Amino acid sequence: MPGPGPITRVIIQTLWKRLFDDSPSNTLFLPRIIRDGYPKWNLPSYDPAAPGGTSSPIQIPGVPHDVSDAACLRPEYPITPVATSDPALQLQNVLFTNLSKMGARSLRFSDSEPIFTAVVDVGTTEAPFTLTVNREDTPNFLFHVACCEPVREGTRECSSDHWTADASGGFTAKAHAALVSATIRLITAGTGPLSVKIDGIGVEVPDPRNLTVDFFVDGKPQWVQDLAQIAVNEGVGGGALVQGLQTFLSSPDVIGNLETLVNNALKNVFAELPHA
Repeated sequence: MPGPGPITRVIIQTLWKRLFDDSPSNTLFLPRIIRDGYPKWNLPSYDPAAPGGTSSPIQIPGVPHDVSDAACLRPEYPITPVATSDPALQLQNVLFTNLSKMGARSLRFSDSEPIFTAVVDVGTTEAPFTLTVNREDTPNFLFHVACCEPVREGTRECSSDHWTADASGGFTAKAHAALVSATIRLITAGTGPLSVKIDGIGVEVPDPRNLTVDFFVDGKPQWVQDLAQIAVNEGVGGGALVQGLQTFLSSPDVIGNLETLVNNALKNVFAELPHA
C-alpha cells in the first residue's frame, strides 16, 4: 500500500502550518487550544491537566540490598526481613502544566502506508513542562518494596511470610525540549472526506540535561530518602514523567479529542484549498 499522495501531503502540510500559526485570527492555533480548549468543538483545556488514577509500577534498578532491606524491617520478626524484588515507583494525584508550550518539530510521511508522524517540542527553558502534585494534601508518588521473612538468618530464601513495605511523598519533574510524537493514519472512505485515526503517541526527553527531578522526602525514613536519590540517579524520576505524560496523552478521551481537532481542522483546510 503506498504512502500519502502528493495532494494529500499538501493538505496535511497546510494543516500542520496552520496548527502552529500564532496569528490572533487563527482559531486553529494548537497551543492556544490546548491552553483554553475550543468549546465550538467541545474540546477541553489540557493546560493544566490533572489525570486521575494510579500509574503502573515503574521498577527502580540499582538499589543495594541494604537500602531495600531497610524498608522491610519489622521488630515483630525474629529473623531480619529482606526485600524480594526491586522497589517500584507509582504516580498518582499528578498535575501537568505547560503542555501548551509547544512548537512544531517535524512532519514525516510514510512511503509504504497511509500514515504520517507529527513531532512537537513541549516545554521551554523559561516555561518547562512540569509534573507535580495536584492536591497538596495528597502524595503524588508511592514507593513499594516486596518483603519476606527468611527461613533463617544469613539467607534470602523466603519463608511463607510475605508483605509489601510502602511509603509516599511528593516530587516535581520538569523538562524542556521534550518530544511528543503522534502516529496518524489517514482514512479515506470512497469519495468521502479525508479523516484520521491516531495509531499511537510517543514521548521522550532525548537529552537528560533538559530534565530535573526533585523528591520532597525531608522527614521520611532513610530508606525512602535513599530510594528517591537512586530514582533520580537511575533516571526513574524522568521515566516517570515520560510514562505519566504518555499514559495521559494515550488515554481514550485525549486521543478522541485530538482526532476531533484534526478532523475538523482538515475540513477547514480542505475547504480553503483552490481545488476544493
